[in-house]
Amino acid sequence: MDTHLLVGSGGETGRSLAGKLAKEGHKLVITTHRLLPSDSFPSSTIQWDFYFPDKGKAALDKALGPDSLASISLFAHPPFRRETPSSGTREGILSPFSSLISLLDHLHPRLATGSLLLFFVPSLSRHRADGYLGPRLWVGALQGLIGEWSRNREGILVTGIESLISPGRSTPHMTPEMVERVAGRTSRGRLATADEIADFAAWLILSGSPLFHGQILQTEGGPYF
Repeated sequence: MDTHLLVGSGGETGRSLAGKLAKEGHKLVITTHRLLPSDSFPSSTIQWDFYFPDKGKAALDKALGPDSLASISLFAHPPFRRETPSSGTREGILSPFSSLISLLDHLHPRLATGSLLLFFVPSLSRHRADGYLGPRLWVGALQGLIGEWSRNREGILVTGIESLISPGRSTPHMTPEMVERVAGRTSRGRLATADEIADFAAWLILSGSPLFHGQILQTEGGPYF
């Protein structure tokens, strides 16, 4: 039985991915920044927050026990909000990034040869409005992290899946008009579902295929959450 870690619950995509891995008999540990306990989280869910990174490491180590990790799926990111001239959300957007690097360095000894480090990268490529410099900085930093880990960590497979995200001022949901416009540009005339993206992610995790090492794979429009 392999052990898989999801950093950030991942919304619909993460729930679907967790279900697919559990169905195959694998052990799951999931982190969340939300307050626990809650009936909506499985018993294997623990609290880990960007802004208090060291607090959650002991709980994470306890949940993992002596297990090595077959995969780490990284959904977590700080809140994405559109900036106004007075909001200044850029100031804190990259402050949690060092926490993410610290967490990966902490977990690195658990990653055996052939383990997969899978980044879910929010895509802003179809979002033309201004005011999203902070989120774009985060995505750029993730791209750099994928590049570094794919070059410097021998034996570990590193892949990114870029999925559509269009943040509003407080939540990253798309308006119906944006959904229609983006869906109209896809080959099937609709966005990918969370389950379809989770299917592909599960294949990457379970196949152990090195074909996409070091790459960020773009979905044809689909949910990040």
